[in-house]
Amino acid sequence: MKREEITALGIEDKDVLDKIMSIHGVDIEKHKNTIATLTTERDTLQSQLAAANTQIEQFKGMDIDGIKQAADDYKAKYESAAADFQKQLADRDYNDAALAALSDVKFTSKAAKSAFLATLKEKQLKLDNGKLVGFDEILNQAKADDPSAFASDKLPPKFTDPITGAPLPEVTKEAFAKMSYMEKLKLKTEQPEIYKGLTQK
Repeated sequence: MKREEITALGIEDKDVLDKIMSIHGVDIEKHKNTIATLTTERDTLQSQLAAANTQIEQFKGMDIDGIKQAADDYKAKYESAAADFQKQLADRDYNDAALAALSDVKFTSKAAKSAFLATLKEKQLKLDNGKLVGFDEILNQAKADDPSAFASDKLPPKFTDPITGAPLPEVTKEAFAKMSYMEKLKLKTEQPEIYKGLTQK
């Protein structure tokens, strides 16, 4: 409202006119600020709406089912790889424990040791602080079932010639196999312990 419009209403006092114009001016500024705020909010909303529409259009072109399947496949592969890794660690720990347990066990051949290791892996004994629980029972049973697979801790007896006192030559399994019947019979009579060791399977 202009000053002339107020004067036309019959108000001519200058102080009153100034007060009316001052109050009216504050209202105008308030309305201007409100309009500016609403304009800013409108522009922001329009910008957000445009961005949302752009994103929606991008989503329309995406294969949502394909993305979900790819995510499921990746998860399955990750879980499988993690399980394989854990199994490898467990197998390594078990093998290390088995070899440590066998460090003091003497076998008659590498094949005998490999066979016993295979038995240990098949049994899958429980590990407790790096040691196989029940190992001694498995070892004792194996020694009872196949004593020839394990080397004796006892030294073989030394035999001497009864006449000269000189040590008799050691008889190996190869030499025993080449002996004649009479030589084997003599060995059985004179050295029964050696004969028994050579004829055990």
